[in-house]
Amino acid sequence: MPRELGYLETARRIALPTSSGELAAWSWGGEDRPLVGLLHGWEGHGAQLGAFAAPLAAAGFRVLAFDAPGHGESPGDECSAPLIGRLVLEMEKQLGSFHAFVAHSMGAAAAAMAATHGAHPRGMVFLAPPLSQLDRIERMVRRSELAPGAAAVFRSEIARRAGLSLEESDMHYVAKLAPCPLLALHDPADTDAAYADTEGFVQAWRGARLVPCPGRGHYRLLSTPDVVRQGVEFLAGLPG
Repeated sequence: MPRELGYLETARRIALPTSSGELAAWSWGGEDRPLVGLLHGWEGHGAQLGAFAAPLAAAGFRVLAFDAPGHGESPGDECSAPLIGRLVLEMEKQLGSFHAFVAHSMGAAAAAMAATHGAHPRGMVFLAPPLSQLDRIERMVRRSELAPGAAAVFRSEIARRAGLSLEESDMHYVAKLAPCPLLALHDPADTDAAYADTEGFVQAWRGARLVPCPGRGHYRLLSTPDVVRQGVEFLAGLPG
């Protein structure tokens, strides 16, 4: 979309080497600033979260957005929340620690997994997060009409390739660990990710808060000015 491409006009284009190939990425703000990662959702791309970039940079952050493997301009033919979570950990070795994440849908699951497997963000903003990536896997199993044995091999292979356990993408698991303060924003009528599920895990997550955003759907949420404002203010208020 023209609006999303416009966000990238103020960014520095970079190539981000990872074990899944060289990912297309964009950076805003000085390299000596606290780093905030923008993680997009399934079938999305980094520019979808571009509305957060300039306000975060103005608030004193360095911002990184990237296209996940097989998405946008990045190469690859497979992707999952566990895989993105593992790649985020790889990025920290090159870029330094992430101070925070702003993550949409599948990206929220990836950020949560990174935060429970070695990353130490001071806080996270989740936009329309899923409860678990296992639901998506099980839908694929049913759609493909896999026999029980084949389905078990399929699940095992996905977990092996991702490098992280699929069970650990469940937000109830992450909520028990409460790796950092969380602000979740979600439309109660979202048909892609259930608001009731977000209510459930936010209640179990120490230091988490849920803000209902009626009428914004699963995607319009990303460019809603009040959503962006609340996310930036939350991250700017985190301890240094």
